[in-house]
Amino acid sequence: MMFFLSVACILIVMPFIELAGIRTGGSGKAIPPRRVYIDILCALFTVGLLLALTGNPVVSLLVAVLFEVIFVSVSNIKYKILGEPLLFSDLFVARSFLQHPKFYLFSIPWYARVFVVVFLLFLVVGAFFFVVPDIRPHLVGIAMTVLGLLGIHALPAARWVPTPALEQDLQRFGLPGITFLYWRQWKASPIPPAVPPLPGSAAYDAVVVIQCESFADPACLPLPASVGPVAMPGLTQARRWAVQQGELQVSGFGAYTMRSEYGVLYGRTEAELGFRAFDPFLTAMQESSYALPNRLKGAGYESVFVHPHDIRFYNRNLLMPACGFGRMIGPEAYGHTASADMPYVSDMALGKSIETLVRSASGPIMVHAVTMENHGPWAASSQPAQGLANYLRHLGNSDRMLLDLMHALSGMDRNILLVFYGDHRPSIPGVFTPGAARDVPYVAVSLPAGRPDDQATSPPVALSPAGLHALIVQLAVKPA
Repeated sequence: MMFFLSVACILIVMPFIELAGIRTGGSGKAIPPRRVYIDILCALFTVGLLLALTGNPVVSLLVAVLFEVIFVSVSNIKYKILGEPLLFSDLFVARSFLQHPKFYLFSIPWYARVFVVVFLLFLVVGAFFFVVPDIRPHLVGIAMTVLGLLGIHALPAARWVPTPALEQDLQRFGLPGITFLYWRQWKASPIPPAVPPLPGSAAYDAVVVIQCESFADPACLPLPASVGPVAMPGLTQARRWAVQQGELQVSGFGAYTMRSEYGVLYGRTEAELGFRAFDPFLTAMQESSYALPNRLKGAGYESVFVHPHDIRFYNRNLLMPACGFGRMIGPEAYGHTASADMPYVSDMALGKSIETLVRSASGPIMVHAVTMENHGPWAASSQPAQGLANYLRHLGNSDRMLLDLMHALSGMDRNILLVFYGDHRPSIPGVFTPGAARDVPYVAVSLPAGRPDDQATSPPVALSPAGLHALIVQLAVKPA
């Protein structure tokens, strides 16, 4: 009887949970045989591994089914909030989750948290009370695990997914399928050849690049009619003065700061990155010669990285020195005390520190700053209206920082390039949800020689983050 239950679980129950639970753009189409085959292999591996550990078939089957339910549920929650399913790269977020759980817990419904806690308690209790001493079921579990692993390893990843096509591949191969196939392709990604520093000289006394957390143009957001127009004097002035401005076409929604940051710092497109594009910081150490500070060294720029939050996040404590930043300024420089009204260092305080850095520089300097004030969560998931109000309040502070910094830099007796852009749009369940429109604004302003207030705004030019990197290089370096 237990044998037949195990077969049914592996061949029917767990594949059915994945097939029925994961929503794809191809819903309603015929179920691809490859997807069912991969689901069965993954079920065989999961049940086998649990059986090898416990020797208890009942517990192994039950825990495997619960794990599948959690896996599918978490992926669906992520898809609803960020517009993407779980990916292999999300497994590396575990460290960040432990360091800063508030970044993630707010998006998980209360019932899901309870379910996970109960599941983990069940595992702990099971380790003491449900392990079978008889060696035979453990050996059967080991055999099942090896068989599942061999089948997964034999999947022709390079032939089935030569390039990323997330929506189509999720339909064709399922959630476990894209997890393993994409991971295999990510591991096989080639390291690009190194590039030398740029020849030439500094075109500016200072280049200031600011990546502003969740900064978006309210006029482009689907705001409720009750909100009305939202004034953005800083963005309006910056667009009027800009040598170039427009839409920054980012791929992430509500998260994935590192994708925008990587594109602007390294200048490699997501097409060039391939499977590395889902979290380019994971492999960025292998590509440090492409980083803007390393490239601008040849033109004489000293580079400083400013981020008023835990520098260890995304391994920036290791990555930024490899990028060529000679100095890093973290949260300890601000003496900030978190409060409900201002949980993170304010953008105004960050702007003041940038002004001080530029004013005290003795030679050409490049400052790359990543803001934190407008990082979620803005409110509990049950309070979307409050979340929107908090978001717009912090957005106004970011805009005021931009305006004040432009005027402060304009008053200095030096030529300064100010580049300001958003990393992604905000995700506020019940207000802003993932859609096709994901662009955020960017501006490149040359100071103090800005445009007169009565001059028309320059026509917008859409850029990718890598395209913005190229624009910075073009403006910041005089060719040799």
